Amino acid sequence: MQLLAPHKAFKLSKKTIILNLMLTAGLLTSACSSNSVATTEKSFMSERSELIKKYSVTDNVFSTLENQVDPNDPQSSEYWRWRIDQYLYGAYPEYQAIYDNYTEGKTFHQIYELPQEDLGPKKVLPSSLPKLPDGYFTDNLQGNPHTGWRDVIGDKVFITYQGHLTDPYIASYDLKTHRWDGPYKAAESTLSKGDRKIDSHGRPIIEQDSKGHFHIIYGGHGGEREDGLNPLSIDTPHAGGRMLHVMSEKPNDISKFVYVNDITPFASYTASEKMANGDIYLFTRAGTHKSPWVYYKMKNGEQTFEPPVVITIPTPQVENPINVDTFYINPMKVSDTEIVISSLWHECNFLEVHDKSTYSRINAYYMKLDTTTDTFYNAENEKLTLPITLEVANQKTLAFDSTQREETPFTTAPLILADKVPAVAYQARTKDYREWRMTVFKDGQWEHSKPMPGTANRTLVDSENNTISNIGKLEILTKEPNSYTAAVTYKDRQGKAVFAIAKSADAQRWRIDQTYLNLAKSRIEMEIVKASNGQGVAVLLNVKKGSAQRLYLWRDGQFRPR
Repeated sequence: MQLLAPHKAFKLSKKTIILNLMLTAGLLTSACSSNSVATTEKSFMSERSELIKKYSVTDNVFSTLENQVDPNDPQSSEYWRWRIDQYLYGAYPEYQAIYDNYTEGKTFHQIYELPQEDLGPKKVLPSSLPKLPDGYFTDNLQGNPHTGWRDVIGDKVFITYQGHLTDPYIASYDLKTHRWDGPYKAAESTLSKGDRKIDSHGRPIIEQDSKGHFHIIYGGHGGEREDGLNPLSIDTPHAGGRMLHVMSEKPNDISKFVYVNDITPFASYTASEKMANGDIYLFTRAGTHKSPWVYYKMKNGEQTFEPPVVITIPTPQVENPINVDTFYINPMKVSDTEIVISSLWHECNFLEVHDKSTYSRINAYYMKLDTTTDTFYNAENEKLTLPITLEVANQKTLAFDSTQREETPFTTAPLILADKVPAVAYQARTKDYREWRMTVFKDGQWEHSKPMPGTANRTLVDSENNTISNIGKLEILTKEPNSYTAAVTYKDRQGKAVFAIAKSADAQRWRIDQTYLNLAKSRIEMEIVKASNGQGVAVLLNVKKGSAQRLYLWRDGQFRPR
């Protein structure tokens, strides 16, 4: 594949095609070609040097990155030339046309004398897998910790998930007839092919547009080296995997998909929301760690996304520019017209050194998007100007300052409380515990370290009235006057992973009503499948035991296998 700017991805320019034909026909002599190449390279390097000199007057990132070069290691020089090229390309668009013109038609290894990337090895599956209970609807899912993205449309549950070798799969389950359609392999992923290790970042999402076509976005973890440099980022691809978009060939049909070329291949992470007016919002990070978070909008009646809108932007630290302040965000639709976005500060660095205990994830932030005007506001309803930097976030959107506290938020999530006040959940981590807490905006200020809704005085006992303390998730499925039903995952006294249904008269004192899974040396991830009215219609489970891993759909007291 040719190395092209992302906006030209997968398309050879007319100039490149003519040049290739001339070379094939021998119309350019080797001597002329050699002189031309040398002149072109000299001219390019001169322009590059002038730009770096120009911007280095006020930007000390260039000298910081140049200082990382080991003069005794030629690969080090090439590696940091690549990293400096990406920083210059993303931070100063003036460089983009210069670089694109010089590199057009060249492969990555024709530009940089670097070894082949090493993103492996892939873990070899054993010849025999541990036995999992019957009732699953997928093949074995190697290295996929996710339960799948789901949507309830009419009487059907649509589920997308990362299947064999991280390719996107899709299935639907009819809630009335109890029949499955699929799973179908919807497309190809570049994320974990060859000897690359399995990467769970490519999880697919699904939305249906107003014309009935399904859209799946999947596979991204920074793009591929051969995609060129990323115009939206200061960070090179170093994880691999293109973000791709496919659309069902026919309305209301999940059996065949076609590719749509309208989003950046460099993106990582996927989340989407469909609003009441039919507009679809796709949220993603526009590259690897040191990249902006953006949203793409597909207007009602359209079938492609508009150009991205930058929400948050990374900033190298002035005093220590090897470090870069950036974010992780998490959006959630809270009304027909509003999306709340929680986020945390991620202190990253150009050396790709990450603290495995906290991953340098700090604080919790809150803002909301009014989709009627595509305007962002903070909890005080103050209009925000995009893009958001860490400085602005700390001034305008900070919901919990963890910098002077032992607990570190590992991830965040927006909350919808009964009184509709702004709230953010965060997974607090210390050396001794991991638990979800929340911060709530009341009387003009944020109150943090609060228990999650409904958990302060909550109790759960098993069928023999033994207290269950190690609760993974307890989420209400259905509620009627004085009668609540919840899906529960927990660890029992023997350390077994349990999935069960619990009952309660007041949503506080819970008792296990029926146990459906009780597995030793296993892990169970659970998500509730909810209809538009908020009632749970099914439960999705990812059950893992050793190298065996399957998805299950529970509905009306039983698992629903294919």
